[in-house]
Amino acid sequence: MADILRAACAVLLQNPGAEKLKFIATIAVSAPRTSSLGDAILPTIYKIPSVLAALPSHDSEDYACECYWLPERKVVEILKTVSQQREYIEDNFCNDLSYVGNAVRLTVHNEYKIIEEKPDNLIVILSKYHATALPTDLPLPSAFSQRRAPSPISKVHDQTKHRETIAKAARSRKSPSTEAQLSQLRATQARTVVDAIYNGRPFELLGDDHLEFPPEELKNIREYVRVSVAHHMNEATRVQRMADLTNNIVGHSILNVTDSYLSSGGFRPDGVVEARAKGSFEMFRILRCIVKVKNEIGEGGSEELQEVRAICCCPCLLIGIAGPRIIVSGAVFADTLLIQELSDYRSSVPRPTLSKRSMFDQQIYETGRLFRAIKTAIDDLGAFYESLKLPPPRHRSRPAASLAPPNVYIGPQFTQFEKDGRTVTLTYTGRLSDEYPFQAVFTAIARLEGSDTTHDVVVKFTHDYCEEGHRLLADHQTPEGAPRPLAPTLWHCCNNQDVGMYVVVMDWIMDTEEREMTEEDHATVREAIALLHERNLVFGDLREPNVLLIKGGGVMLIDFDRCGQEGTARYPRDMIEDGSIPWAEDAQARQLIKKQHDLHMLTELLSED
Repeated sequence: MADILRAACAVLLQNPGAEKLKFIATIAVSAPRTSSLGDAILPTIYKIPSVLAALPSHDSEDYACECYWLPERKVVEILKTVSQQREYIEDNFCNDLSYVGNAVRLTVHNEYKIIEEKPDNLIVILSKYHATALPTDLPLPSAFSQRRAPSPISKVHDQTKHRETIAKAARSRKSPSTEAQLSQLRATQARTVVDAIYNGRPFELLGDDHLEFPPEELKNIREYVRVSVAHHMNEATRVQRMADLTNNIVGHSILNVTDSYLSSGGFRPDGVVEARAKGSFEMFRILRCIVKVKNEIGEGGSEELQEVRAICCCPCLLIGIAGPRIIVSGAVFADTLLIQELSDYRSSVPRPTLSKRSMFDQQIYETGRLFRAIKTAIDDLGAFYESLKLPPPRHRSRPAASLAPPNVYIGPQFTQFEKDGRTVTLTYTGRLSDEYPFQAVFTAIARLEGSDTTHDVVVKFTHDYCEEGHRLLADHQTPEGAPRPLAPTLWHCCNNQDVGMYVVVMDWIMDTEEREMTEEDHATVREAIALLHERNLVFGDLREPNVLLIKGGGVMLIDFDRCGQEGTARYPRDMIEDGSIPWAEDAQARQLIKKQHDLHMLTELLSED
């Protein structure tokens, strides 16, 4: 193995607030294997005049540097001309950042071993570090050990005063739904904004993942790792050995070596953490955490629990322990019982690490982070239940039928948003289709602040959505200027950070019918697709279920999840490719959606009639 690694990489720049990366150059790097790749790349970058001319600052200390290796995609094509390389990299790596999710972020511990087989698959992303933007010594968001002397400001910085400055600025913010708008995020998510949220968007707002533990907590975590990986005679012994350690770390008695059981008698967990709601009785129990849950859950008959279920979705944390492995899930009781894994099975067995820590040290750190998250979640659930206000207790002698909870639909937690400066409140009434419980599409009644008028709306939760395409068709007018919508009126569309998905609110079009499409309907669909294509938008899913036929005539398109700019929008990984849908021949999962594909599906749609 040579002592020098030679590689080629593309250098890109992340500008604050920009959605795309800027191409800077392609460079060749020669680095000793004993040094940091970052230490080799940065000096090389700043020796190239064209690079210096393209960068806002000529001081390498002003930039954070991230290096990514793409296992399956070659970045630098040596045989291409400079202009060809630039065009190729801009099209594939500057405008479309989806590759970052599959890339390997390099550190000083893994870089050479990983990239030596494909040394031309490297991307270096620079982001401007604003040293005087905030009066704080925030760390560089870099995978490399760049060193930087603390600024005079940070040396005299008073952390308490600075936190109060942040709090004061945060209190003046607008409502969460307004702050989550893309235009607002682009203005507030910058290091020059004192109360910016360090969530990694954009790159320069990467927070510090450093987490410290008090000595006693660290001692318990270390011992937990030792005990959990040991072989125990039986389950009872394991629980007994781990109980005190786990309870001390989390700060709650999540492992109770007692005869704890639910009233049904069909379920005996190894530990529970209870919650109290205002007005609740001592005789019944609300559980905010269950450890080692089995499948045989009996049906409870507690009247007070019915009252709790009537006003909330009864969120609960589920923790399963199997040997040295632990898994955390969440459970809610909405219109169905919903359980979702919040972690994978996390093993306490030390294993090789890519960090600067030893295997045991890294395992202690990761285990501590997990338990810190569990503790925070249990505390938050406790506060949630304490904030509930149960209805006044009913007379115990009344028949059981009279104790049935009110007919309230327990829907999503998202219930308010801003529209034209006024608050809109949602009251959920059910799912749009009970046949597809895995689809998060609900019906609701919308009430605008200051008005007694209500509107029937559909609320959709989705991982991607094209607001531009939906609004283009929803706001369509005739040549005379009269409204002629080709999509339901859009009330709200936002990638909500609290939800973790897009929340889309639109009119509920009830007066639809199942009938054959008329020639006029055909022409309307063609017009809608043509309007999208004129904006260089592709629809991507032109099928019969996404075409609403209105009673008395008229057509609307729905479901703009795949809609987007041609050349950027792609089919999802879970695209149905079993032959049941007549996609275009080159329409495949994760491939670009083309206008020709829409025209192909348009032909297929019209031929069905």
